[in-house]
Parts: sequence; structure tokens; C-alpha cells
Amino acid sequence: MSLMVDFVNWGTYAGGQLAIAAVNEKECEAHLTIAQARAAVAARTEKTVAAQKAMAADDPEVQEATAALTEAYARRKILESVHAGLEAKGKVISRELTRRTGTSALENRTGKWGT
Repeated sequence: MSLMVDFVNWGTYAGGQLAIAAVNEKECEAHLTIAQARAAVAARTEKTVAAQKAMAADDPEVQEATAALTEAYARRKILESVHAGLEAKGKVISRELTRRTGTSALENRTGKWGT
């Protein structure tokens, strides 16, 4: 049973890390939006919209923010997978423990009273 408690604690830890990763991803999205806006303002001297977008995308701050967002997204997706796996395996372990530690029909209410 103590191993089950440890397993549940690891699942809880993974859930906390997943929440932190989701918050970090939102922060990276906000940073990218700001960087894109700054780059768009700096590129407003370009004659065409396509050239403005290209110049804004070429900005080092935008590229850095894009890379950070991609990394944050990947971390969140990996943690989602780990957390979901831990939850599913925890349910399997719980069912197996219930099955193995279940009392016989004579020891429960149905066995005693016949209903």
C-alpha cells in the first residue's frame, strides 16, 4: 500500500509540473505577441504588408520568443503524456489492490444478511 501512496504522490507531482508548464507556455505566448508587435512597428517603413511581415519575422527577438514558445509547448505536451499515463496506471493499480484486498462474501453485509 505504501508503494501505491508513492505512485499517487508522483502523479500529483506530475500534475503540478504540468500546471507550471501550462503557465510558462502562456507567458511565452504573451512574450511572442509583444515581440511581434514591436517588430511590426519597426518594420512599418516597408512598402508591402508581405515585406513588413517578413522583416518582423526576421527580428531576433521574435525568433527567440518563437523558439521559447515551441520549447514550452513541447514540455507541456510531454508532461501531459506523463501525467495521463500516471493517472491511468494509478487507476489500474487501485482496481488491482481492491480486487486483492477484497473481503469474502461471508465477511461483508451481503454475506451476513443474504441481501
